[in-house]
Amino acid sequence: MPLPADRIAPSRRWRLPVQLVTASLASLTLVLSACGGNSDAGSDTGNSTLTVQAQSLQIPTFQAVAAAFEAEHSGVKVDIQTLTDDQKNTTNAQVLASADPPDVGIVPINATPYTQLSKAKQLLPLDDVWEASNLQERYGQAADSLKTGGTPYLAQFDQILYNVIYYNKDAFAKAKVGAPKNHQLTSNDELYSAVDKLKAAGLDGLSIGGGTSNGYKYGWLLDAQLASNADAAALENMNTSWQPGASQTVTYTDPSFTASLQQLQDWQDKGVFPSGHVATTDEQSLADFVAGKTGMYISHNLAVGDIDKAKPSFDYDWFLMPSATPGKATLPTTYAGNTFAVPKNSDSPDLAKQFIELYLSDDMQAKQSELTGQLPAVNTVTPDQLTSLAPLVKDIVAFAAKNGTGAGWTSVTPGPLSQAFIGPELQKQLNGQQTVAETAEDEQKNYEKFIAANG
Repeated sequence: MPLPADRIAPSRRWRLPVQLVTASLASLTLVLSACGGNSDAGSDTGNSTLTVQAQSLQIPTFQAVAAAFEAEHSGVKVDIQTLTDDQKNTTNAQVLASADPPDVGIVPINATPYTQLSKAKQLLPLDDVWEASNLQERYGQAADSLKTGGTPYLAQFDQILYNVIYYNKDAFAKAKVGAPKNHQLTSNDELYSAVDKLKAAGLDGLSIGGGTSNGYKYGWLLDAQLASNADAAALENMNTSWQPGASQTVTYTDPSFTASLQQLQDWQDKGVFPSGHVATTDEQSLADFVAGKTGMYISHNLAVGDIDKAKPSFDYDWFLMPSATPGKATLPTTYAGNTFAVPKNSDSPDLAKQFIELYLSDDMQAKQSELTGQLPAVNTVTPDQLTSLAPLVKDIVAFAAKNGTGAGWTSVTPGPLSQAFIGPELQKQLNGQQTVAETAEDEQKNYEKFIAANG
């Protein structure tokens, strides 16, 4: 089932594996070293133009922020430059490292341009923006994953909450499955009991599009497990050991990683997923859920609009999966792909930072949700400020604000290292073609290959 047109960009764009740029890192370094300018270039006074990158879906919010910014800064004009998804993930490194870059760029932390720009020191630190906007507190648990070497070069401006499990309330009641307390399952036994009862009532368990975009939703499930199972130090190392100057202290063959791989395998062995899920598209898995063929469906907050548009004949609600740690549920996982950066060669770095601060104000974060349906990146926007969101989405936001979110490993690490690689590996594992140990060994070899090429 195709997604509504106004949902295609956010729900499909960010899940695609990151593409490598055609230029080699060595050739890019030559370009970067030839670039002139510095963070003090230009003047932030008098008549000036502030250039800001934006993607098409985001433009209504950027226009609103630009209008407010221009009203506050006499003589300043904000020029919004449209950035395509392909450009964001590939050639934007060359654009932002040029002698005349946009003042505010969009640089996902899990895309190749960030790896290249960070290594070449072509981005300004945003410590002052983080301090002025209190981002360490307002981002919550995901804050440190946005830093490189403890320094923030990025500022996240929206978020998508994924690893949300939608369930058929009518089917659960008919199968005598109790509604998950506090929207959480805290044990595998609860999950297995629910699946068994659903199957006895004629429904399959958790609908998942395992065959879409190289199995990215298996990577989602792994993200939630890692955030819940690995201790803080291990998770931090897995999320940051790829960065220049960092070192790996926890390998991907360590139980901190393999326990989460095993959790997915256990679900496979216990029949949590429908037969043939590795070849199922996301559109088909959604269609199976709204048709009442499955009792549960994994997606993100934007899926509420997709489900409602399909007009299911049942009421539905949401919950979170258990972790491999007994008595502990997972948290919604935040996607950190939409992040601002200020190029080193910006003509107006002070104005660029002030623009980012305005965009991250509670008022503009609430306006963003009103105009585009994207969730605030900060936890200080209350659900009652998000009047345009569906009640179920407000409920998810309120839960995340109260209980926190998890940083997704595939969201905050480069695509070739994580998302683009682990999805196909999990497809093979869950299809019986390789073991958990082999998946872990392959990921470790991939890490070593990535570091050799980019370290």
